[in-house]
Amino acid sequence: MLLRQCVIAVAAVTLSMPVWAEGNATNKSHETQQQKTPTQRRADIDKNIQQSLAMVYKKYPDAKAQIAKAAGYAVFKTGGFTAVFLGAGGGEGVAVSKGKKTYMTMIQGKVGLGLGAKETREVLVFTEKSAFDSFVNSGWTADANATAAAKASDKGVGITGAKQVAKGVYVYQFTENGLVAEATVAGSKYSVDKELNTK
Repeated sequence: MLLRQCVIAVAAVTLSMPVWAEGNATNKSHETQQQKTPTQRRADIDKNIQQSLAMVYKKYPDAKAQIAKAAGYAVFKTGGFTAVFLGAGGGEGVAVSKGKKTYMTMIQGKVGLGLGAKETREVLVFTEKSAFDSFVNSGWTADANATAAAKASDKGVGITGAKQVAKGVYVYQFTENGLVAEATVAGSKYSVDKELNTK
């Protein structure tokens, strides 16, 4: 219970700050990101899509066809600080469905993910259109209860190597050390970035 309260507190504090502004914990890559134009930031995100999916397909070749058939997917590259089992960070990414891209931001309060990691990558796969539409149109805040409910209602539809984190939502996560076995998005908040979606 105490650990859950800490995660909520971290997420609340992080939500009050700009995605890339994290006080003394802000690293140089975040400072550089702030100075880039929306066009440059979109280019970085698009590059990350290819790199992150390549990592997934190398580890799980069958996932390529499954993701291609999915209702949509989203790819994020995150940064931030991690202290013991409690961390906070933020990142940018994009949600893709039928070739249409929606650029997004993510704010993250995380527990036990990539201790000491300077950055993480995550690929979210949506097996249901309603889950993807909700993620993009309404924003999405992940929590442990959603994961528990999803597992209870799972009917066997999954994505090879990915962990289910909500109904119709699966995730792969990587640090610089490779794939994270116990992936989690608990405490993460995803929302559309208006600036990045303005041409």
